[in-house]
Amino acid sequence: MRVLVIDPNAARPAEQAKATALAELGLQVTLLAPRVARENYQAIRPPASWRLPFRLVLGDLRGKPPNRCIFTDGLAEALTPAPQAVLVLADENFWLSGQALLYQRLLAPEALFVCHSWRNLHFSRHWHPQPSRLLYALDTWLEALVFARAHAIVARNREAALVLRRRGYAGPVVYIPWGVDTSLFRPPAGPRPERPYTVGLVGRFSPEKGIADLLAASRLMRAPHRLLLVGGGPLEPLVRQAASQAGPGRLELLPVVEHGQMPAVYAAMDVLALPARQVGFDKEQFGRVLAEAMACQVAVVGSDCGAIPEVIGDAGLIYPQGDATALAARLDELAQPARRARAARAGLERARRLFSWQAWARMTAGLLVDMAAGRRPSDH
Repeated sequence: MRVLVIDPNAARPAEQAKATALAELGLQVTLLAPRVARENYQAIRPPASWRLPFRLVLGDLRGKPPNRCIFTDGLAEALTPAPQAVLVLADENFWLSGQALLYQRLLAPEALFVCHSWRNLHFSRHWHPQPSRLLYALDTWLEALVFARAHAIVARNREAALVLRRRGYAGPVVYIPWGVDTSLFRPPAGPRPERPYTVGLVGRFSPEKGIADLLAASRLMRAPHRLLLVGGGPLEPLVRQAASQAGPGRLELLPVVEHGQMPAVYAAMDVLALPARQVGFDKEQFGRVLAEAMACQVAVVGSDCGAIPEVIGDAGLIYPQGDATALAARLDELAQPARRARAARAGLERARRLFSWQAWARMTAGLLVDMAAGRRPSDH
Protein backbone atom coordinates (compact mmCIF):
# COMPACT_ATOMS: atom_id res chain seq x y z
CA MET A 1 0.00 0.00 0.00
CA ARG A 2 1.37 3.42 -0.97
CA VAL A 3 1.01 5.95 1.85
CA LEU A 4 1.93 9.63 1.92
CA VAL A 5 2.71 10.89 5.42
CA ILE A 6 2.70 14.68 5.82
CA ASP A 7 4.48 15.61 9.04
CA PRO A 8 5.42 19.23 9.89
CA ASN A 9 7.62 17.98 12.75
CA ALA A 10 9.68 15.53 10.69
CA ALA A 11 12.64 17.83 10.05
CA ARG A 12 13.78 16.39 13.38
CA PRO A 13 15.37 12.97 12.75
CA ALA A 14 13.76 11.53 15.89
CA GLU A 15 10.30 12.36 14.52
CA GLN A 16 10.97 10.31 11.39
CA ALA A 17 10.68 7.15 13.48
CA LYS A 18 6.95 7.23 12.68
CA ALA A 19 7.56 6.85 8.94
CA THR A 20 10.22 4.23 9.59
CA ALA A 21 7.82 2.16 11.69
CA LEU A 22 5.18 2.27 8.93
CA ALA A 23 7.76 1.26 6.31
CA GLU A 24 8.91 -1.67 8.45
CA LEU A 25 5.36 -3.04 8.22
CA GLY A 26 5.69 -3.28 4.44
CA LEU A 27 3.95 -0.03 3.44
CA GLN A 28 5.47 2.03 0.63
CA VAL A 29 5.90 5.28 2.52
CA THR A 30 6.59 8.76 1.20
CA LEU A 31 7.28 11.33 3.91
CA LEU A 32 6.79 15.04 3.24
CA ALA A 33 8.87 16.94 5.79
CA PRO A 34 10.12 20.52 6.19
CA ARG A 35 13.56 21.35 4.85
CA VAL A 36 14.46 22.97 8.13
CA ALA A 37 13.07 23.42 11.62
CA ARG A 38 14.20 25.53 14.55
CA GLU A 39 14.85 24.20 18.02
CA ASN A 40 16.70 26.05 20.79
CA TYR A 41 17.68 28.67 18.18
CA GLN A 42 19.42 26.07 16.04
CA ALA A 43 18.51 24.87 12.54
CA ILE A 44 17.56 21.19 12.27
CA ARG A 45 17.61 19.48 8.89
CA PRO A 46 16.53 15.96 7.91
CA PRO A 47 19.26 13.41 7.10
CA ALA A 48 19.93 12.31 3.53
CA SER A 49 17.06 10.30 2.07
CA TRP A 50 19.24 7.45 0.82
CA ARG A 51 19.75 6.26 4.38
CA LEU A 52 16.05 5.98 5.11
CA PRO A 53 13.61 3.09 4.52
CA PHE A 54 11.10 5.46 2.90
CA ARG A 55 11.03 8.12 0.23
CA LEU A 56 11.70 11.57 1.66
CA VAL A 57 10.37 14.72 -0.01
CA LEU A 58 11.36 18.08 1.46
CA GLY A 59 9.38 21.30 1.23
CA ASP A 60 9.39 24.80 2.68
CA LEU A 61 6.93 25.12 5.53
CA ARG A 62 5.51 28.58 6.17
CA GLY A 63 3.33 29.87 8.95
CA LYS A 64 3.24 28.87 12.59
CA PRO A 65 4.10 25.14 12.77
CA PRO A 66 2.54 22.87 13.70
CA ASN A 67 -0.75 24.81 13.74
CA ARG A 68 -1.42 27.45 11.06
CA CYS A 69 1.10 26.40 8.44
CA ILE A 70 1.26 25.24 4.81
CA PHE A 71 3.90 23.88 2.46
CA THR A 72 4.86 26.31 -0.30
CA ASP A 73 6.42 23.48 -2.30
CA GLY A 74 6.91 19.72 -2.15
CA LEU A 75 3.27 18.69 -1.85
CA ALA A 76 2.70 18.07 -5.57
CA GLU A 77 5.95 16.11 -5.79
CA ALA A 78 5.00 13.99 -2.78
CA LEU A 79 1.65 13.16 -4.40
CA THR A 80 3.38 11.83 -7.55
CA PRO A 81 2.93 8.96 -8.11
CA ALA A 82 -0.50 9.02 -6.53
CA PRO A 83 -0.63 7.33 -3.12
CA GLN A 84 -3.49 5.11 -1.99
CA ALA A 85 -3.72 6.93 1.35
CA VAL A 86 -2.77 10.38 2.63
CA LEU A 87 -2.06 10.71 6.36
CA VAL A 88 -1.66 14.26 7.75
CA LEU A 89 0.05 14.49 11.14
CA ALA A 90 -0.66 18.17 11.77
CA ASP A 91 -2.33 19.86 14.68
CA GLU A 92 -5.30 22.15 14.36
CA ASN A 93 -6.33 24.55 12.97
CA PHE A 94 -6.56 22.30 9.91
CA TRP A 95 -4.61 24.65 7.64
CA LEU A 96 -2.15 21.98 6.53
CA SER A 97 -4.90 19.34 6.44
CA GLY A 98 -7.04 21.64 4.29
CA GLN A 99 -4.17 22.32 1.90
CA ALA A 100 -3.31 18.62 1.65
CA LEU A 101 -6.95 17.76 1.03
CA LEU A 102 -7.19 20.20 -1.90
CA TYR A 103 -4.01 18.83 -3.48
CA GLN A 104 -5.15 15.26 -2.91
CA ARG A 105 -8.50 15.92 -4.62
CA LEU A 106 -6.64 17.24 -7.68
CA LEU A 107 -3.69 14.82 -7.90
CA ALA A 108 -4.82 11.64 -6.12
CA PRO A 109 -8.65 11.73 -6.06
CA GLU A 110 -8.97 8.00 -5.31
CA ALA A 111 -6.75 8.13 -2.23
CA LEU A 112 -8.03 7.81 1.30
CA PHE A 113 -7.61 10.94 3.36
CA VAL A 114 -6.98 10.72 7.11
CA CYS A 115 -5.93 13.51 9.45
CA HIS A 116 -5.71 13.77 13.22
CA SER A 117 -6.86 15.93 16.10
CA TRP A 118 -5.47 16.61 19.57
CA ARG A 119 -8.05 19.21 20.60
CA ASN A 120 -9.70 18.26 23.90
CA LEU A 121 -11.55 21.54 24.46
CA HIS A 122 -14.72 22.51 22.62
CA PHE A 123 -14.34 25.99 21.18
CA SER A 124 -17.18 28.17 19.94
CA ARG A 125 -17.44 31.62 18.38
CA HIS A 126 -18.00 32.93 21.89
CA TRP A 127 -15.11 31.04 23.54
CA HIS A 128 -11.89 30.38 21.67
CA PRO A 129 -8.20 31.31 22.00
CA GLN A 130 -7.93 33.16 18.67
CA PRO A 131 -7.97 36.94 19.26
CA SER A 132 -8.87 37.60 15.61
CA ARG A 133 -12.49 36.83 14.75
CA LEU A 134 -11.54 36.75 11.07
CA LEU A 135 -8.91 34.06 11.67
CA TYR A 136 -11.34 32.07 13.78
CA ALA A 137 -13.90 32.23 10.95
CA LEU A 138 -11.24 31.01 8.51
CA ASP A 139 -10.25 28.21 10.90
CA THR A 140 -13.90 27.16 11.14
CA TRP A 141 -14.33 27.17 7.36
CA LEU A 142 -11.24 24.99 6.89
CA GLU A 143 -12.45 22.67 9.64
CA ALA A 144 -15.81 22.25 7.85
CA LEU A 145 -13.99 21.51 4.59
CA VAL A 146 -11.90 18.80 6.24
CA PHE A 147 -14.90 17.36 8.07
CA ALA A 148 -16.82 17.08 4.79
CA ARG A 149 -14.02 15.36 2.87
CA ALA A 150 -11.96 13.30 5.35
CA HIS A 151 -12.53 9.56 5.23
CA ALA A 152 -11.60 9.29 8.92
CA ILE A 153 -10.06 11.38 11.68
CA VAL A 154 -7.73 9.95 14.30
CA ALA A 155 -8.27 11.25 17.84
CA ARG A 156 -5.01 11.44 19.78
CA ASN A 157 -6.79 11.45 23.13
CA ARG A 158 -10.22 10.27 24.26
CA GLU A 159 -11.65 13.73 24.79
CA ALA A 160 -10.67 14.75 21.24
CA ALA A 161 -13.14 12.18 19.87
CA LEU A 162 -15.95 13.85 21.81
CA VAL A 163 -14.90 17.32 20.68
CA LEU A 164 -14.88 16.22 17.02
CA ARG A 165 -18.50 15.09 17.38
CA ARG A 166 -19.52 18.32 19.10
CA ARG A 167 -17.86 20.28 16.31
CA GLY A 168 -19.98 18.43 13.75
CA TYR A 169 -17.77 15.71 12.29
CA ALA A 170 -19.95 12.73 11.33
CA GLY A 171 -17.37 10.36 9.83
CA PRO A 172 -15.35 7.64 11.56
CA VAL A 173 -13.30 8.71 14.57
CA VAL A 174 -10.61 6.30 15.72
CA TYR A 175 -8.53 6.66 18.89
CA ILE A 176 -4.84 5.92 18.29
CA PRO A 177 -2.43 7.06 21.02
CA TRP A 178 0.63 9.08 20.15
CA GLY A 179 4.06 7.61 20.75
CA VAL A 180 7.75 8.03 21.56
CA ASP A 181 10.92 6.50 20.17
CA THR A 182 11.47 3.51 22.44
CA SER A 183 14.79 2.75 20.75
CA LEU A 184 16.03 6.01 22.29
CA PHE A 185 13.93 6.05 25.47
CA ARG A 186 14.72 2.78 27.23
CA PRO A 187 15.90 1.62 30.66
CA PRO A 188 19.53 2.40 31.45
CA ALA A 189 22.03 -0.45 31.43
CA GLY A 190 23.27 -1.68 34.78
CA PRO A 191 22.01 -1.03 38.30
CA ARG A 192 20.86 2.42 39.34
CA PRO A 193 23.40 4.28 41.50
CA GLU A 194 22.76 5.00 45.16
CA ARG A 195 21.27 8.47 45.56
CA PRO A 196 18.60 10.37 47.49
CA TYR A 197 15.01 9.78 46.42
CA THR A 198 14.72 12.10 43.39
CA VAL A 199 11.48 13.57 42.05
CA GLY A 200 11.77 15.10 38.61
CA LEU A 201 9.82 17.45 36.36
CA VAL A 202 10.49 18.16 32.69
CA GLY A 203 8.72 20.98 30.91
CA ARG A 204 7.86 24.62 30.82
CA PHE A 205 7.88 26.47 34.12
CA SER A 206 4.42 27.96 33.70
CA PRO A 207 1.10 27.90 35.59
CA GLU A 208 -0.54 25.25 33.37
CA LYS A 209 2.35 22.82 33.96
CA GLY A 210 1.83 22.99 37.71
CA ILE A 211 5.38 23.79 38.77
CA ALA A 212 4.09 25.78 41.76
CA ASP A 213 2.01 22.77 42.88
CA LEU A 214 5.10 20.54 42.82
CA LEU A 215 7.10 23.04 44.88
CA ALA A 216 4.25 23.22 47.40
CA ALA A 217 3.97 19.42 47.51
CA SER A 218 7.72 19.13 48.14
CA ARG A 219 7.34 21.27 51.26
CA LEU A 220 4.55 18.95 52.48
CA MET A 221 6.28 15.63 51.83
CA ARG A 222 7.38 13.47 54.74
CA ALA A 223 9.91 11.39 52.83
CA PRO A 224 13.44 12.79 52.42
CA HIS A 225 13.91 13.72 48.77
CA ARG A 226 15.42 16.08 46.25
CA LEU A 227 13.89 17.79 43.22
CA LEU A 228 15.35 17.76 39.71
CA LEU A 229 13.61 20.37 37.53
CA VAL A 230 14.42 20.55 33.83
CA GLY A 231 13.16 23.43 31.71
CA GLY A 232 12.53 27.14 31.88
CA GLY A 233 9.79 29.69 31.49
CA PRO A 234 7.94 32.56 33.13
CA LEU A 235 7.95 30.99 36.62
CA GLU A 236 11.70 30.41 36.64
CA PRO A 237 12.25 33.17 39.27
CA LEU A 238 9.89 31.27 41.58
CA VAL A 239 11.87 28.07 41.00
CA ARG A 240 15.20 29.78 41.66
CA GLN A 241 13.85 31.30 44.85
CA ALA A 242 12.71 27.84 45.98
CA ALA A 243 16.16 26.45 45.18
CA SER A 244 17.87 29.10 47.28
CA GLN A 245 15.55 28.36 50.22
CA ALA A 246 15.73 24.57 49.95
CA GLY A 247 19.35 24.24 50.96
CA PRO A 248 22.32 22.57 49.23
CA GLY A 249 21.48 19.52 47.11
CA ARG A 250 17.71 19.70 47.70
CA LEU A 251 16.70 21.25 44.36
CA GLU A 252 18.67 21.05 41.12
CA LEU A 253 17.67 23.18 38.16
CA LEU A 254 18.71 22.24 34.62
CA PRO A 255 18.07 24.18 31.40
CA VAL A 256 16.27 22.69 28.40
CA VAL A 257 18.13 19.54 27.31
CA GLU A 258 18.58 18.29 23.75
CA HIS A 259 16.20 15.48 22.81
CA GLY A 260 18.93 12.85 22.47
CA GLN A 261 20.21 13.58 25.98
CA MET A 262 16.86 13.16 27.70
CA PRO A 263 17.24 9.41 28.53
CA ALA A 264 20.21 10.29 30.75
CA VAL A 265 18.08 12.95 32.48
CA TYR A 266 15.30 10.45 33.19
CA ALA A 267 17.90 7.99 34.50
CA ALA A 268 18.74 10.56 37.19
CA MET A 269 15.13 10.48 38.47
CA ASP A 270 13.24 7.98 40.60
CA VAL A 271 9.84 9.51 39.83
CA LEU A 272 8.66 11.89 37.13
CA ALA A 273 5.80 14.21 38.09
CA LEU A 274 3.47 15.95 35.65
CA PRO A 275 1.36 18.23 37.88
CA ALA A 276 -0.46 19.96 35.01
CA ARG A 277 -3.68 21.88 35.56
CA GLN A 278 -6.14 23.47 33.14
CA VAL A 279 -5.53 27.19 32.80
CA GLY A 280 -7.81 28.92 30.33
CA PHE A 281 -7.40 27.23 26.95
CA ASP A 282 -4.43 25.12 28.11
CA LYS A 283 -5.34 21.52 28.90
CA GLU A 284 -2.93 18.60 28.72
CA GLN A 285 -3.41 16.73 25.44
CA PHE A 286 -0.93 13.88 25.92
CA GLY A 287 2.01 14.41 28.24
CA ARG A 288 4.84 13.00 26.16
CA VAL A 289 7.26 13.22 29.10
CA LEU A 290 5.14 10.59 30.86
CA ALA A 291 5.53 8.12 28.00
CA GLU A 292 9.24 8.89 27.72
CA ALA A 293 9.81 8.37 31.44
CA MET A 294 7.79 5.15 31.51
CA ALA A 295 9.80 3.84 28.54
CA CYS A 296 12.93 4.57 30.61
CA GLN A 297 11.43 2.54 33.51
CA VAL A 298 10.84 5.57 35.72
CA ALA A 299 7.75 5.64 37.94
CA VAL A 300 5.27 8.43 37.16
CA VAL A 301 2.66 10.48 38.96
CA GLY A 302 0.34 12.96 37.29
CA SER A 303 -2.73 15.08 37.83
CA ASP A 304 -6.17 14.28 36.41
CA CYS A 305 -5.84 17.11 33.86
CA GLY A 306 -6.80 16.25 30.29
CA ALA A 307 -5.22 13.13 28.82
CA ILE A 308 -2.83 12.43 31.71
CA PRO A 309 -4.94 9.66 33.35
CA GLU A 310 -5.35 7.75 30.06
CA VAL A 311 -1.59 7.86 29.48
CA ILE A 312 -0.67 6.71 32.97
CA GLY A 313 -3.49 4.16 33.24
CA ASP A 314 -2.83 1.77 36.13
CA ALA A 315 0.95 2.07 35.74
CA GLY A 316 1.33 5.11 38.01
CA LEU A 317 -0.50 7.37 40.42
CA ILE A 318 -3.09 10.08 39.73
CA TYR A 319 -4.20 12.96 41.96
CA PRO A 320 -6.71 15.85 41.60
CA GLN A 321 -5.15 18.75 39.71
CA GLY A 322 -4.17 21.67 41.89
CA ASP A 323 -4.17 19.59 45.11
CA ALA A 324 -0.62 19.87 46.45
CA THR A 325 -1.47 17.82 49.56
CA ALA A 326 -2.65 14.89 47.44
CA LEU A 327 0.43 15.18 45.21
CA ALA A 328 2.67 15.06 48.28
CA ALA A 329 0.89 11.90 49.46
CA ARG A 330 1.40 10.18 46.08
CA LEU A 331 5.08 11.10 46.04
CA ASP A 332 5.49 9.83 49.61
CA GLU A 333 3.90 6.54 48.54
CA LEU A 334 6.39 6.17 45.70
CA ALA A 335 9.26 6.87 48.09
CA GLN A 336 8.89 3.21 49.12
CA PRO A 337 11.38 1.31 46.89
CA ALA A 338 9.19 -1.76 46.36
CA ARG A 339 6.13 0.32 45.45
CA ARG A 340 8.19 2.48 43.12
CA ALA A 341 9.74 -0.55 41.43
CA ARG A 342 6.30 -2.06 40.72
CA ALA A 343 5.10 1.20 39.18
CA ALA A 344 8.25 1.51 37.07
CA ARG A 345 7.91 -2.04 35.69
CA ALA A 346 4.23 -1.49 34.91
CA GLY A 347 5.04 1.78 33.19
CA LEU A 348 7.72 0.19 31.02
CA GLU A 349 5.33 -2.54 29.88
CA ARG A 350 2.60 0.01 29.15
CA ALA A 351 4.93 2.28 27.18
CA ARG A 352 6.16 -0.58 25.00
CA ARG A 353 2.65 -1.89 24.41
CA LEU A 354 0.83 1.39 23.73
CA PHE A 355 3.23 4.28 23.20
CA SER A 356 6.02 3.02 20.96
CA TRP A 357 6.07 4.17 17.35
CA GLN A 358 5.81 0.50 16.42
CA ALA A 359 2.51 0.24 18.30
CA TRP A 360 1.33 3.48 16.68
CA ALA A 361 2.30 2.17 13.24
CA ARG A 362 0.46 -1.14 13.74
CA MET A 363 -2.75 0.64 14.69
CA THR A 364 -2.38 3.22 11.92
CA ALA A 365 -1.59 0.63 9.25
CA GLY A 366 -4.52 -1.48 10.42
CA LEU A 367 -6.83 1.51 10.04
CA LEU A 368 -5.62 2.29 6.51
CA VAL A 369 -5.74 -1.33 5.33
CA ASP A 370 -9.25 -1.82 6.71
CA MET A 371 -10.48 1.35 5.04
CA ALA A 372 -8.86 0.41 1.72
CA ALA A 373 -10.68 -2.93 1.89
CA GLY A 374 -14.00 -1.17 2.43
CA ARG A 375 -14.27 -1.98 6.11
CA ARG A 376 -15.51 0.95 8.19
CA PRO A 377 -13.30 1.46 11.21
CA SER A 378 -14.79 1.19 14.66
CA ASP A 379 -15.95 4.56 15.97
CA HIS A 380 -14.93 5.84 19.38
